[in-house]
Amino acid sequence: MQETGLGLAVPAPDQSDVKAITDAARDYIEGYFDGDEERERRCLHPNFVKRTIYRDPASGDWGLGRSASAEMMIGWARDGVGRTAVARERAFEIEVQDVFRHIASVRVLSYPFMDYLHLAKIDDRWLIVNVLWELREGDMPPPKADQKTD
Repeated sequence: MQETGLGLAVPAPDQSDVKAITDAARDYIEGYFDGDEERERRCLHPNFVKRTIYRDPASGDWGLGRSASAEMMIGWARDGVGRTAVARERAFEIEVQDVFRHIASVRVLSYPFMDYLHLAKIDDRWLIVNVLWELREGDMPPPKADQKTD
Protein backbone atom coordinates (compact mmCIF):
# COMPACT_ATOMS: atom_id res chain seq x y z
CA MET A 1 0.00 0.00 0.00
CA GLN A 2 1.03 3.58 -0.67
CA GLU A 3 -0.11 6.52 1.42
CA THR A 4 -1.33 9.69 -0.29
CA GLY A 5 -0.92 13.27 0.89
CA LEU A 6 -4.43 12.94 2.34
CA GLY A 7 -3.28 10.06 4.51
CA LEU A 8 -5.32 7.57 2.47
CA ALA A 9 -3.85 4.20 1.60
CA VAL A 10 -4.01 3.07 -2.03
CA PRO A 11 -2.70 -0.21 -3.40
CA ALA A 12 0.58 -0.11 -5.30
CA PRO A 13 0.11 -1.14 -8.93
CA ASP A 14 1.04 -4.66 -9.90
CA GLN A 15 3.99 -4.60 -12.31
CA SER A 16 2.22 -7.00 -14.68
CA ASP A 17 -0.60 -4.44 -14.92
CA VAL A 18 1.88 -1.61 -15.61
CA LYS A 19 3.39 -3.71 -18.42
CA ALA A 20 -0.05 -4.51 -19.91
CA ILE A 21 -1.01 -0.81 -19.73
CA THR A 22 2.25 0.18 -21.43
CA ASP A 23 1.70 -2.49 -24.10
CA ALA A 24 -1.80 -1.12 -24.83
CA ALA A 25 -0.42 2.42 -25.15
CA ARG A 26 2.34 1.12 -27.46
CA ASP A 27 -0.25 -0.67 -29.61
CA TYR A 28 -2.20 2.59 -29.80
CA ILE A 29 0.66 4.81 -31.03
CA GLU A 30 2.60 2.24 -33.07
CA GLY A 31 -0.61 0.87 -34.60
CA TYR A 32 -1.37 4.39 -35.84
CA PHE A 33 2.19 5.07 -37.09
CA ASP A 34 2.51 1.60 -38.70
CA GLY A 35 -0.99 1.45 -40.16
CA ASP A 36 -1.60 -1.74 -38.17
CA GLU A 37 -5.36 -2.26 -37.92
CA GLU A 38 -5.05 -5.29 -35.60
CA ARG A 39 -2.93 -3.44 -33.02
CA GLU A 40 -5.46 -0.57 -32.94
CA ARG A 41 -8.34 -3.00 -32.60
CA ARG A 42 -6.83 -4.94 -29.70
CA CYS A 43 -6.06 -1.87 -27.54
CA LEU A 44 -9.33 0.07 -27.95
CA HIS A 45 -12.54 -0.59 -26.06
CA PRO A 46 -15.55 -0.82 -28.42
CA ASN A 47 -17.03 2.30 -26.72
CA PHE A 48 -13.76 4.23 -27.06
CA VAL A 49 -13.98 8.01 -27.58
CA LYS A 50 -11.16 10.31 -28.68
CA ARG A 51 -11.37 14.10 -28.58
CA THR A 52 -9.07 16.96 -29.40
CA ILE A 53 -8.88 20.54 -28.27
CA TYR A 54 -7.92 23.24 -30.74
CA ARG A 55 -7.73 27.02 -31.07
CA ASP A 56 -9.49 28.56 -34.02
CA PRO A 57 -6.86 30.85 -35.60
CA ALA A 58 -9.53 33.27 -36.88
CA SER A 59 -11.33 33.86 -33.58
CA GLY A 60 -8.70 32.70 -31.07
CA ASP A 61 -11.40 30.68 -29.32
CA TRP A 62 -10.66 27.25 -27.91
CA GLY A 63 -13.04 24.37 -28.42
CA LEU A 64 -13.42 20.61 -28.67
CA GLY A 65 -13.15 18.94 -32.05
CA ARG A 66 -15.43 16.19 -33.19
CA SER A 67 -15.16 12.86 -31.40
CA ALA A 68 -13.52 9.82 -32.97
CA SER A 69 -14.72 6.28 -32.27
CA ALA A 70 -12.82 3.00 -32.08
CA GLU A 71 -14.01 2.10 -35.58
CA MET A 72 -12.76 5.44 -36.94
CA MET A 73 -9.33 4.90 -35.35
CA ILE A 74 -9.15 1.34 -36.65
CA GLY A 75 -10.12 2.55 -40.13
CA TRP A 76 -7.47 5.28 -40.08
CA ALA A 77 -4.86 2.68 -39.12
CA ARG A 78 -6.07 0.38 -41.92
CA ASP A 79 -5.94 3.30 -44.39
CA GLY A 80 -2.43 4.28 -43.27
CA VAL A 81 -3.42 7.83 -42.23
CA GLY A 82 -0.64 8.05 -39.62
CA ARG A 83 1.91 5.91 -41.43
CA THR A 84 5.37 7.44 -41.64
CA ALA A 85 8.84 6.06 -42.22
CA VAL A 86 10.58 9.21 -40.94
CA ALA A 87 12.27 8.07 -37.73
CA ARG A 88 12.02 11.49 -36.04
CA GLU A 89 8.27 11.59 -36.66
CA ARG A 90 7.85 8.09 -35.14
CA ALA A 91 9.58 8.91 -31.85
CA PHE A 92 7.37 8.65 -28.76
CA GLU A 93 7.45 8.29 -24.99
CA ILE A 94 4.93 6.45 -22.84
CA GLU A 95 4.48 7.38 -19.18
CA VAL A 96 2.07 5.45 -16.98
CA GLN A 97 1.02 8.28 -14.68
CA ASP A 98 -1.32 6.47 -12.31
CA VAL A 99 -2.92 3.09 -11.75
CA PHE A 100 -5.70 2.40 -9.27
CA ARG A 101 -7.05 -1.14 -9.29
CA HIS A 102 -8.91 -1.28 -12.63
CA ILE A 103 -8.28 2.22 -14.03
CA ALA A 104 -5.16 3.95 -15.30
CA SER A 105 -3.98 7.22 -16.80
CA VAL A 106 -1.17 7.33 -19.39
CA ARG A 107 0.62 10.12 -21.26
CA VAL A 108 1.86 9.42 -24.79
CA LEU A 109 4.17 12.12 -26.12
CA SER A 110 5.04 11.85 -29.80
CA TYR A 111 6.55 14.15 -32.40
CA PRO A 112 3.17 15.38 -33.66
CA PHE A 113 0.84 14.77 -30.68
CA MET A 114 0.32 14.90 -26.92
CA ASP A 115 -2.21 12.22 -25.94
CA TYR A 116 -3.69 11.51 -22.52
CA LEU A 117 -5.18 8.01 -22.34
CA HIS A 118 -7.61 6.55 -19.81
CA LEU A 119 -7.65 2.77 -19.61
CA ALA A 120 -9.87 0.26 -17.85
CA LYS A 121 -9.14 -3.34 -16.94
CA ILE A 122 -12.11 -5.34 -18.15
CA ASP A 123 -12.10 -9.16 -18.11
CA ASP A 124 -8.35 -9.12 -17.34
CA ARG A 125 -7.56 -6.91 -20.39
CA TRP A 126 -6.41 -3.30 -20.28
CA LEU A 127 -8.29 -1.30 -22.92
CA ILE A 128 -8.18 2.38 -23.84
CA VAL A 129 -11.58 3.96 -23.23
CA ASN A 130 -10.84 7.69 -23.60
CA VAL A 131 -8.19 9.87 -25.23
CA LEU A 132 -7.79 13.64 -25.11
CA TRP A 133 -5.13 14.91 -27.49
CA GLU A 134 -3.64 18.09 -28.90
CA LEU A 135 -1.30 18.83 -31.78
CA ARG A 136 2.12 19.80 -30.49
CA GLU A 137 2.90 22.28 -33.27
CA GLY A 138 0.87 25.33 -34.23
CA ASP A 139 -2.84 25.82 -34.31
CA MET A 140 -5.33 24.15 -36.56
CA PRO A 141 -8.92 24.79 -37.49
CA PRO A 142 -11.55 22.30 -36.37
CA PRO A 143 -11.67 19.20 -38.58
CA LYS A 144 -14.37 19.08 -41.21
CA ALA A 145 -16.95 16.29 -40.97
CA ASP A 146 -15.31 14.29 -43.78
CA GLN A 147 -11.69 15.08 -42.86
CA LYS A 148 -9.47 12.33 -41.45
CA THR A 149 -7.65 13.33 -38.25
CA ASP A 150 -5.61 11.60 -35.56
